[in-house]
Amino acid sequence: MTKVNIQSSLADFFVKGGIHEYPIFCIARQGGRTAVEILARAFIMEGKHAYIGQNLTGLRSMGTNSMVLRFAETEGIPPGISVNHPEGALFMHEILIRPSRSLTLMAQLTPGQVVNQLNTGVLMVCTPKAPEEVVYPKPFHGTVATVDAEAIFAKRVGIQPAPSGITALGLFVAATGNLVSLEAVKEATLAHERLSERVRQANVLCLEEAYEQARVARDLRLPGMPEKKEEDDFQRVPDGSSRTQTRSISAMWRRKLPVCDMNKCSCGECLSTYFCPEGAISWQDDGIHFDYNFCKTCGTCVAECVFGAITMEDPGKALQAQAAAGSRS
Repeated sequence: MTKVNIQSSLADFFVKGGIHEYPIFCIARQGGRTAVEILARAFIMEGKHAYIGQNLTGLRSMGTNSMVLRFAETEGIPPGISVNHPEGALFMHEILIRPSRSLTLMAQLTPGQVVNQLNTGVLMVCTPKAPEEVVYPKPFHGTVATVDAEAIFAKRVGIQPAPSGITALGLFVAATGNLVSLEAVKEATLAHERLSERVRQANVLCLEEAYEQARVARDLRLPGMPEKKEEDDFQRVPDGSSRTQTRSISAMWRRKLPVCDMNKCSCGECLSTYFCPEGAISWQDDGIHFDYNFCKTCGTCVAECVFGAITMEDPGKALQAQAAAGSRS
């Protein structure tokens, strides 16, 4: 009986079919999903077929969005979120490369899984570092490209944290050569119906600058690093027990936290609880409680609060307010 190597068979299928596969990872609220939609449209504009697989993580996705983009000259692109034969990967923040920081619940695709598969090809990372300074967990040999997409977007648009997903597309174009043209990506951005005209134009300028500033090193070898536990991915509970609690990646990226002024709140229970995409709000002891380990500061609770009691504040003020509320209960 002949044994079949499934991984080898899948690789042969992708190569023979001319199917390109690129997993893409971003932090929640970074604009990564919109960026991948735009990139897929750019390929379609140039006559290719494209497919996007989106990770379905449910609540408490640990602040990451995981996607896979496949494209080819012909039909027959297989669906699904699993990564089979990646030619490269795009990490929209360097923190996502490190598998110990890539914990997801109910995830079908994690950055750590891709890192274990990708030891050659095109590695794209949004970081201020030069390509040779990128810290990759595994030995890698191929093209390494970097750009500080957040700095570019923040300088031009002035939003912090910077939703720099579309900006990162400039890095993709620069690193992958002739797979898709910069003009097609710009055209797809300008045609995106969910963005206002002003936002489209600003993003086009950002991705152009990212393309020009991208640092691309071909035939580069990264040595890899020894695996180790990242202590700051976990938090010890106050009683000193051995239990640990995972922390959302987006919690390391945010600038504001939600706070509820209970003097303005007249709800019997918090209505915003039902709208929080991360399940980070609960009603405790006749008051609202935010789980800041999982809150990604998307602002949904602020928009849904019918009394305007919830506002976004500096982290220090938010933590003090929650501690004071807890001491009064």
